[in-house]
Amino acid sequence: MVSITKLFGSYGSNCKLDSFNDEMRFFAKMSILDWCGVAYAAKKEPVSKIVSEMVKEENGVNQARLISTGHTVSSRGAALANGATGHALDYDDTHFLFVGHPTSSALPAALALGEELDSSIEDILLAYMAGVEVSTRIGHILGYSHYNAGFHQTATSGSFGSTIVASKLLDLNEDQTINALGLVSTRASGIKSQFGTMGKPFHAGMAASNGIEAAKLSKLGFVSKEDGIECEQGFFLTHGWDKKIPPRAIENLGTDFLFPEIKYKFHACCHGLHSFLEALDEMKLENNFNPETIEEIAIETNPSWLKVCNIEEPKTGLESKFSYKLTAAMSIYGKDTSNLDTYSDEICFDDNLNNIRDKVRVIPNDNLSNTQSLISIKDGSSNVKNKHDLSDKIENNILETKIVNKSVSLLSETKSNQISKILNAPNENKVDALVDCLVS
Repeated sequence: MVSITKLFGSYGSNCKLDSFNDEMRFFAKMSILDWCGVAYAAKKEPVSKIVSEMVKEENGVNQARLISTGHTVSSRGAALANGATGHALDYDDTHFLFVGHPTSSALPAALALGEELDSSIEDILLAYMAGVEVSTRIGHILGYSHYNAGFHQTATSGSFGSTIVASKLLDLNEDQTINALGLVSTRASGIKSQFGTMGKPFHAGMAASNGIEAAKLSKLGFVSKEDGIECEQGFFLTHGWDKKIPPRAIENLGTDFLFPEIKYKFHACCHGLHSFLEALDEMKLENNFNPETIEEIAIETNPSWLKVCNIEEPKTGLESKFSYKLTAAMSIYGKDTSNLDTYSDEICFDDNLNNIRDKVRVIPNDNLSNTQSLISIKDGSSNVKNKHDLSDKIENNILETKIVNKSVSLLSETKSNQISKILNAPNENKVDALVDCLVS
């Protein structure tokens, strides 16, 4: 078997900014802008406050800022807290090959270590792009056998991506980068039983922090297993891997990029719900559904989602983000599923919504991919159906407009424009300028 640790370590160490094509750069900037808005909106979330308070209390050095409070802490602590903040709302980007959220683990590592090292935006763009491309490919290798075994790729695959980010910013050589990947293979962790709790966003912070830790230890001479990802009793073989390597995961590394298949959230809930919500939105444009006369809503979905976002009777706003039944009822009643405030504890106990919720059936369908849903609504004598596939391409100009609009709603137009200007002049700005926008 090809040495995955050496393959990706060599790539991460040797890739240059000019090796990334315009498409990769476009999606990198869109993902950073998207994450900045989501993270900024989550600064006052309980998980953000709690993790930030912890790293403040144990702080011994002043290297990078917490976006939640502006306090300066260690870069590893900032990555932990800012990573948890960026994933707190579960409104960040998703990759269906990665099977998780690549930006939430890679970018906090880049921002925190970039502040410590006084890096330019150009520096963190390079590190970020290298990191998310590696984590996407490793996530693709691990695939759904890893995910269905109970692991959360945002934490596991994400740790490898953040290690590439940190190794790149610390200017590790090829052997040091390979060693850092071997080391983080024994740190990468995160289990799906935490979904619906603060444990899920914490996974992103864990991954970001893990990467900085592994890279810094390697730079200091810490020695680890050079084939730690793929060796006997290594990461792959102990974490639900099906022993298959998809050709796309290792071929054309450095020339073709998988990361641009990234998908963005325009509903503030688990991405597993988005295809059916999009299908339902399309149906509502052509049908005037009366909640009082609806007899049944049937949602067909890939079975892999049933252990992820099928909480039947959510009791908290956070749990509501992982519920086919309640989000369907919310949409039928005209609740704005893109609005963060919609997902409240109170909405879980709305009698009208729960009346519709209990008429929803969620049906596993092996013939649907993990990006597809089929929904049918029986309303009196009519029975209307619609299908949606999240993998259908959105033209870049339309996608950019949607992301900018989302960013403005979360950040304000002034901050959104400011961040866009910084990203569009990467050789003229330092990472401090970007963090300034998130802290203030």
